[in-house]
Amino acid sequence: MKSKKIITTEFAILAVLALLLTINSSFAQSNNKTDIIVDEEREVKNYSTTSKEAAAMLEGTSKYGKYKVQLNWTTDNTGKENVFTIHFLDAKTGIELPGVTYFIMLFKGETSLLDGTIRKNQTSSQQTYIIKDEGIYNLRLSSIDGSREKIDFLIQIPLRQQ
Repeated sequence: MKSKKIITTEFAILAVLALLLTINSSFAQSNNKTDIIVDEEREVKNYSTTSKEAAAMLEGTSKYGKYKVQLNWTTDNTGKENVFTIHFLDAKTGIELPGVTYFIMLFKGETSLLDGTIRKNQTSSQQTYIIKDEGIYNLRLSSIDGSREKIDFLIQIPLRQQ
């Protein structure tokens, strides 16, 4: 038979695990905001990565709450390919939705649209941009499946490695 102290310790461990799971599940934010999760350990870090091997998984909920969007981002610094793999999920069920159409565009900062970055009626789950300058960028997915739904992902592109 377990002593009261062992049961109390087990309860404390379970409570801490439940709290950690609650914190991890709160990363997907609503109101068109995103979080970034880096590495296999799902450790929250800032928006910058430093090499092509560094991949980030950003996720968030579209403006009106219909879609959960997962964006896997592999960066290779300024002047190199930045690959974005996009997954659309039903926000209520979490089931991935195949064949979703969307517009994608890239802004320097939050409002300065970069020439030639608008791509309409996309269905590909992968997009690639070569970004020439360091800084904070906004990758916007809009007109999701022909709706008013959209989501913005803020990313930071670091300087080119020498």
